[in-house]
Amino acid sequence: MLVPQWRVTVNSRCERACGYCRPSGEAVATPKGVELAPEDLLRVARAVRARGITSVKLTGGDPALYGPLVEVVRRLRDEAGFTDIEVISRHPRIGELAGDLAAAGVTLFNVSLDTLDPNLHHEICNVDDHGQVVDAIKQCVATGLPVKVNVVVLSGINDAEVTDLVQMCEGAGVESVKLLDVIKDLDQGAESFSRRLLTKRGKSLADAYVPLGEITEGLRGISVREETLQQGGLGHPMTVLTLASGMRVVVKDSNAGAWYGSVCRGCVFFPCHDALMALRLTSDMRLQFCLLRDDNTVDLAAAAAEGGEALEKAVDAAFEMYADAYFRTSSPQPEAAR
Repeated sequence: MLVPQWRVTVNSRCERACGYCRPSGEAVATPKGVELAPEDLLRVARAVRARGITSVKLTGGDPALYGPLVEVVRRLRDEAGFTDIEVISRHPRIGELAGDLAAAGVTLFNVSLDTLDPNLHHEICNVDDHGQVVDAIKQCVATGLPVKVNVVVLSGINDAEVTDLVQMCEGAGVESVKLLDVIKDLDQGAESFSRRLLTKRGKSLADAYVPLGEITEGLRGISVREETLQQGGLGHPMTVLTLASGMRVVVKDSNAGAWYGSVCRGCVFFPCHDALMALRLTSDMRLQFCLLRDDNTVDLAAAAAEGGEALEKAVDAAFEMYADAYFRTSSPQPEAAR
């Protein structure tokens, strides 16, 4: 059986309102102010680790606003045995925590920055802290650990400055820049901030989508090597362009296709943008398989409290959702979801 990525949304809010995202971030709709208790997170982490998962991505919400973050990172390494721990943030506080997180066991910092323009940054995320985010990236780089910068590419908004943004990151010593297209069907599921795009730019999420193949073509001129990589057993295929400095530009283009599984059968959203890839633990103790539905999550609260066999069975049930995973290209196909 292919093994999914494991992502943990440690809290439910990030204090910004990016038009291509939603209040609960990666998690399905979650009330404000909810966060994982370290003991609950560690109970689930041990059960997941026992099934062969060695890496975890801490996201949210925003981990930088999660009080016990450094403690949890250390315990994921020392007690649960995770060897790869990535922290994904777009908050300046991640820079202040970088040194302690590096010592605790973080192996990769992932910071989001969508523009070089402070005014556009404010428009995109509704927070005026562009300079602080840039400084946080530099603080993460200063730890000596690899740093990835995520960039969501928006049509007619920041797509014209992608090359300049890549070159700024290169100069700052960033290891990789990951370009992501807009999840154009995110507003078809639960809550989202997409109304901000409509108000500010008169665009829907679908309008803000730009095919990343066009961006990739423009970056080939400054690259020295190109390859296709797949992150994890159920990761999307991604184009990787290596620059002369050694920095990599990773392009996650939804047109490359996605993985689907039994949980996708009969889904009204099939085929969708992000599909099945990751198994996510939400801040309110649910295991989540996709970004668009909250009626197919596995509630772990009671099982985690009981522990032992009850938790093992609940986690096993979640992994079974990936047992018959299959890859589907983005090109139209006549078949229905299996």
